[in-house]
Amino acid sequence: MDIFVIEINDADSVHKKLLLEFKKKDISNPKKLNEHCLSYLMVDRILREFYKIEEREVIFENGKPILKSGVINFSISHCGEFIALAFSVSPCGIDIEKNIPRDFQKLSQRMGFKSQTLDEFYADWTTFEAKYKLGLSLNSGKTFKLGDYTLTALSTNVNEDFAIYIQSGQYQPN
Repeated sequence: MDIFVIEINDADSVHKKLLLEFKKKDISNPKKLNEHCLSYLMVDRILREFYKIEEREVIFENGKPILKSGVINFSISHCGEFIALAFSVSPCGIDIEKNIPRDFQKLSQRMGFKSQTLDEFYADWTTFEAKYKLGLSLNSGKTFKLGDYTLTALSTNVNEDFAIYIQSGQYQPN
């Protein structure tokens, strides 16, 4: 699985007309709309430039975005200043969350997590969210700590390898 982490703060510098070409649903909040459109712009760009995929039409199946050609699976998450995108030949799910102080014990108890620390809570939470997006039973997963953020990517492939590409140029294999 290839994971791409992109800074959202660049969304405001992208030409509005270009961003709106990638609009997939109606969103009234301008900031959320920019994040949404930038996410799909980046999906299109990665499919075109990284994977060399010609047929890049995105459709929705049961509310989940998929590539109409089915040649590759992808998942999208955004939080704070980042967009996280996962691409795999197998069904996948991804979630990124900013680690902010909160009463994680109370939330862990309500969610059925066994988290003993805030970091464990965010690993559990992002796994829960990524599993929801995956929509299938989990077979393989990886959690990354990226500064103040936690990112979890999941796949149905038990032999999935994970590589993360961060906009700053950092790269972390497996």
